Amino acid sequence: MLTLCLTPVALNTRSQPSWAESDSVETTIQQLTEEAKTQTQQGRSQQAIDTWQQVLDLAQQYDKKSLQAFALVGLGLNYHEMQQSSTALEYYQEALPIAQQSGDRRVVGAALNNMGASYQSLGQYQEALTYYERALPITQQVDKPADIAKTLNNIGEINSIIGEQDNALQYYQEALYMAQKVGDPLLEQKILNNIAQIGD
Repeated sequence: MLTLCLTPVALNTRSQPSWAESDSVETTIQQLTEEAKTQTQQGRSQQAIDTWQQVLDLAQQYDKKSLQAFALVGLGLNYHEMQQSSTALEYYQEALPIAQQSGDRRVVGAALNNMGASYQSLGQYQEALTYYERALPITQQVDKPADIAKTLNNIGEINSIIGEQDNALQYYQEALYMAQKVGDPLLEQKILNNIAQIGD
C-alpha cells in the first residue's frame, strides 16, 4: 500500500500595504490551509479540492511561492485519492519547480514522492522508482521521519512489484524503523502488511 506525503508548511508573513490587511490575509490563508489539511486527512477529497483551490488563489495573489507549491501538492493528493492519477501528476509537476524556486525542500520532497506514487498507480514502475529515489535524499535532509518512512516504503513496494524481494525487504525494514521512531501506528501497520506479503 503506497503512501503519500503532505508536509506541513510554515507560512512566511510578508508585509502588505496596511498591517490590518496583512494580518487579515495571513489569518484567512492560515485558516483555509488548516481546513484543507483536515479535509484531506479525513478523506473529504472534493471539499478539500475546493479549499486547496482557494488557498492556491490567495497564494498566487500574494506571491507566496512555497504556499503555492504546497497547495498544488494538496490538490494533487486529493485527485490521487479520487483515483485520478494523471490529474494528480499534473498538479505535482506544476508544484515541483515552484517548490524548488522557493527553496522549500519539504514540499520538493513531497512533490517528488507523490509524483512517484502517481506513476506507480499508472503502472509506470521504473518512472515511479526514479521519483522515489530523487525524493529520498531530500526527505532525509529535511529530517522528517514520517516522510522518510513513506518514501522508503514506496521504494520497497516498487522493488517488490518488479521481483526484487530482498531489496524490498531491506527498504521496508528501514521504513518500519523510521515509522516506529516517529510513533505512527497506521504507517507501521501498512509497512508490516507489506513485509508480510513478501513472505507469501
